Amino acid sequence: MPHSYIHLSLEDRRKIARWHDAKVPVLEIAQRLGRHRATIHRELKRNRFVDAELQKLSG
Repeated sequence: MPHSYIHLSLEDRRKIARWHDAKVPVLEIAQRLGRHRATIHRELKRNRFVDAELQKLSG
């Protein structure tokens, strides 16, 4: 049976970045988002999130 995959939303990526910056453990981030801890680890390893909208607003 094939697996179904769901991409992380922009909001999820923002939450991961904020919580990671606040030193929230990966396991807790995964539990808060209802994702596997490996998903969070991969996101942090591959795609360090930079919020372009926030940079535009702050000048």
